[in-house]
Amino acid sequence: MLSSDLKNKIKKKLNDESKGSLVCETKLKIVFPKYQEKKIKESWKIIKKILASFSIYSQLEISFGFILISTTKFTSDPFSIINGRDFLKLISRSVPVEQAAKIFEDKINCEILKISNFSKNKNIFLKRRRRLIGNNGSTVRAIEMITQTYILVQGNTVSIMGNHSGLKQVRKIIQDCMNNIHPIFHIKNLIIKQELSKDKFLKKESWDQYLPFLKKKPSNCLSLKENSEKGNQKKKNYF
Repeated sequence: MLSSDLKNKIKKKLNDESKGSLVCETKLKIVFPKYQEKKIKESWKIIKKILASFSIYSQLEISFGFILISTTKFTSDPFSIINGRDFLKLISRSVPVEQAAKIFEDKINCEILKISNFSKNKNIFLKRRRRLIGNNGSTVRAIEMITQTYILVQGNTVSIMGNHSGLKQVRKIIQDCMNNIHPIFHIKNLIIKQELSKDKFLKKESWDQYLPFLKKKPSNCLSLKENSEKGNQKKKNYF
């Protein structure tokens, strides 16, 4: 269900018939994957209503797999077309409509991170993605609670919604997780920082002695597996 604040904002926008002051029309095309066609078609009425409340014209081209949005002569906020674009991008990444509609709130921003580029090995990618999600989504829920954000892992991407500081923290956690640094390290770090920030005496002091330290392995060290593979290659007889 939509929040009461967002419902009031939508009603206010629908009742407002004042003309906007935009110089020219802006059009954007948002492509969605084929597997999302059914979901978007079923929820198109509510999607169109939310966009219309901000004076944004929308047209669904289900056969071509995209949604066309544009400003109208009644559009008063020029940034509403950007929020509309992000709103549809989040829906195309399987974010629920009620959750995606929060992007129209002033303090909410979003980011869609592509995580498949971090590893060329599919098995390593799947393993690290499972590590990010955790058992029954426990790790993602813990990150959401600490950073006050919304996170959805879908396929090769991660959708994030929240304020700027929360997005920055989650982005760092995800990037490090895909680079083989466990999310629990950052979760512990953030919990300790939150507790230390509540102490009046420790606010102005250095927190390095209280925070966990991550030991990095030397880059020139080879694993046992790599050494054994190199040894086998030398023993091979090609004649």
